[in-house]
Amino acid sequence: MEISLKALVGGLFVVVSALVAETVEPKRLAGVFAAAPSVALVGLILTVVFKGDHEALDATRGMLAGALASTVYCLVDVPALGRLGAKRGSVAALVVWGVVAAAVAFAVAS
Repeated sequence: MEISLKALVGGLFVVVSALVAETVEPKRLAGVFAAAPSVALVGLILTVVFKGDHEALDATRGMLAGALASTVYCLVDVPALGRLGAKRGSVAALVVWGVVAAAVAFAVAS
């Protein structure tokens, strides 16, 4: 039941987010309304409903670690691709992502 509800409500949020993104000007702000934030929000809402605040807090910490690590990945990947090529640059940036995600997850765990 929970998985079906997450899929249904998550899909609805993605559609609404896509509609908002199409109407936003300038278009560079459309990424704020991309699918990932809406799916994360639905996941958090339904986690609170089905499992409580403590589980949602744990999920939020994981999302925080992933978001920060993804930002660092993007900052590292662009220069790494130019210097190391596609395969080695991507692998190097992925290793950095893993280290940052683990460090942030460890730091925010309580």
